[in-house]
Amino acid sequence: MSERDAIVPVISTSVAGPLGILHLPRLWLKILLYSEGRLPEGYRHGEGGFDERLCTHFGIDRDAFVRFIETEKPGYLETERWVTAHASDLEPATIAAFNEFVLAAHMRDEMAAERRASLGLSDAFFKNAVALNNLDDWAGMHAAVTGQKRG
Repeated sequence: MSERDAIVPVISTSVAGPLGILHLPRLWLKILLYSEGRLPEGYRHGEGGFDERLCTHFGIDRDAFVRFIETEKPGYLETERWVTAHASDLEPATIAAFNEFVLAAHMRDEMAAERRASLGLSDAFFKNAVALNNLDDWAGMHAAVTGQKRG
């Protein structure tokens, strides 16, 4: 797959659907893109980071969730219905706690430093995970659309 065939998942982690769970739309898109061979190399799609944290926090069987999206290729609202049927805890307080965690999360120092360097950012205190991921996605989308190298 060429870089132009890949689709950068530019839905931000800070976006929620009707259930109100941040990152769920992005996770759905990343798994769907991966299942179609369209997710750019290096993007997680169900394991680690916010992906795994979301599944663990809401009591979702990660493997079953990934398998559902990869095999059924559901639209987003169908994905939320699956989550509603399979998550063990979707109480408003549980959703609020997860969303607060997501918005306040910082990247590990080493990873944040690498990300800032690849983006040309010099502010060592800029390490909000959602913001750095957004900037990285936008740089990747720009490179895919224009054919220009990242950075």
